[in-house]
Amino acid sequence: MRIRLVEPRAFSNTVYDHSRIPRLGLPQIGALLRRAGHDVRITVETLAPIDWDDLLAADLVGFSTTTSTTPPAYAMADRLRAAGRPVVFGGAHVTFLPDEAMAHADFVVRGEGHTTMIELVQALEGDGNVEAIAGLSYWRDGQIVHNAPRPNCDPETFANLPVPALELINGYENMGSYPVMTQWGCPYDCNFCSVIKMFGRRVRARRVEDVLDQLATIPAGRELFFYDDNFVVSKKRTKALLRGMRERGMVFAWSAQMRAEAIFAERGKGEWDTELLELMRDTGCDYVYIGFESANPEALAEYHKQQSVEQIAASIAAFHAYGIKVHGMFVVGCDADTPEAIHATVDFAIRHEIDTVQFLTITPLPGTEFYYQMEAEGRILSRDWSLYDGHHALIAPKHMSAYDLQRASLEGMLRFYAPRRAFGPLIRNMLHEAPFLWQLYWREHRIRVVLPEILKMAADAHRAVNIPGMLQSILPLSDWQRLRKMFAVPLFRRYALIHTRQGLHQPENRRYFEWLRALAQQAGLTAPRRANSQS
Repeated sequence: MRIRLVEPRAFSNTVYDHSRIPRLGLPQIGALLRRAGHDVRITVETLAPIDWDDLLAADLVGFSTTTSTTPPAYAMADRLRAAGRPVVFGGAHVTFLPDEAMAHADFVVRGEGHTTMIELVQALEGDGNVEAIAGLSYWRDGQIVHNAPRPNCDPETFANLPVPALELINGYENMGSYPVMTQWGCPYDCNFCSVIKMFGRRVRARRVEDVLDQLATIPAGRELFFYDDNFVVSKKRTKALLRGMRERGMVFAWSAQMRAEAIFAERGKGEWDTELLELMRDTGCDYVYIGFESANPEALAEYHKQQSVEQIAASIAAFHAYGIKVHGMFVVGCDADTPEAIHATVDFAIRHEIDTVQFLTITPLPGTEFYYQMEAEGRILSRDWSLYDGHHALIAPKHMSAYDLQRASLEGMLRFYAPRRAFGPLIRNMLHEAPFLWQLYWREHRIRVVLPEILKMAADAHRAVNIPGMLQSILPLSDWQRLRKMFAVPLFRRYALIHTRQGLHQPENRRYFEWLRALAQQAGLTAPRRANSQS
């Protein structure tokens, strides 16, 4: 069969658009379909535009969506079905709202989709029956049928899945970092997280040797992103992987998501785990992405986060001591939050010198415990899924209006990314590295040629993200790595400020923010504006 798979881009402009890292579900399914002899291509819309002629010539088109990308996917699916092309949907959102998705699709794959998708394609070719496929929803005699759920795959099945076929992605050479998945699932129970509802709390891991063999195929100099939802679940396994990388001489600029308490030798307390930190440093760990969520202890308890503010502060200090940068991910707006508590969380991030941050409003993603709570209490303000990107206040908070929540999250971003917090480190780094920069300027003719264009790109959030790739393509690896270390944080801070300001002025966002303001005024809930407000 001629099968085309699509990861659509959200209607709204989000910070994730510019990471240019594809999710790995479609490339893994693509590898399985290709192994079965099918003609497969994948479009990730943040890497390459939709080729409608190609989609309209397909025998089957599959969409993998998050909640915020379902509206554009539904629109594309409607066009394809009108032209007679069968459509299948997969992903967390449609897993929990399959009836909604079936209004735009012929099939919905619920839960982990690799086996269900293979069996569906076999059935469409006449070698099977859709009624026997666990985890599948479909139409029969004008009615929606939901087959029994498919259990999540066992550890052995997961370990034997093929490496995602990234080369099937149109424009895969435009990826910002090379994504590597080593395990699925997360043993924790954060109430707003859809990962545990989709993949479960039972962690399944690939064999360490298999991961190392995959890493051996990646060209030197590529940046890696370990796509695991929690990179450090088993300390023993994580250390074995990093030790293997060090023994094989694999040094990448790599990043990963992990929890704050990973730095402790004993769970949540005691001395730093210096062995882990040294292994991370020695193998090139450049950035860690940590779900700190809040500096408000009551909010951490409400999120079921199982960590303390003291542990958060200790983790920042530990990673910085080993030369590893920290991206702090915060979620604001739970029932324990007030505008003052959110302001204090921003103060915490600045005071502890976190390198980069995001302050996202808590979002009731379908399927999560938080979603069902907000739905039962009638506190969800909008079902426009395109707004479910963490950038929009979507619930009626307990101690403020939704408009005040929206304002607090935006003010937090603007305050953290104030110009001086980007230009200060940039100027210090340039002064410290002045001899190297001067030598590089005169040694590398290509730098002199592209410098005017780089300066123009730096002023545009959409184009600034392409600067690293441009420099990497023209410089020796050692020079590029030195520049990256100098400019990564200042450039990201500059980009984040520009992106936030642009988001404030997008017409659709302004309409939504004004609607929130009107709701607050009608309810008499508008809080006084802070004197130093920038929003």
